Amino acid sequence: MYTYKAKLNRVVDGDTVNLTIDLGFRLTYTTNCRLAGINAPEMNTNEGKESKSILNLMLLANDILFIESTGLDKYGRPIITIFVEGNININDKMVEGGYATKY
Repeated sequence: MYTYKAKLNRVVDGDTVNLTIDLGFRLTYTTNCRLAGINAPEMNTNEGKESKSILNLMLLANDILFIESTGLDKYGRPIITIFVEGNININDKMVEGGYATKY
């Protein structure tokens, strides 16, 4: 497991975000990332639009995100857990709020 600082570029949907990840040594990597352990409703549903909106609200309030990456998914996206403000786990908050389910 690896931990990085990241900056949000945009929320793609309730379980995917586009981030610029600080790899250290002045190197960054911009990519879509899949949130680990959760599954959000599809974007063609009202629940999917709400899930995206809530994730966006949770992340926009933070200039710097901290992410833990556990590997890549079958599409080559990093699988991540996002932490904000003193170790608040955003993935867990999405499930607790009913905006995503455990996956």
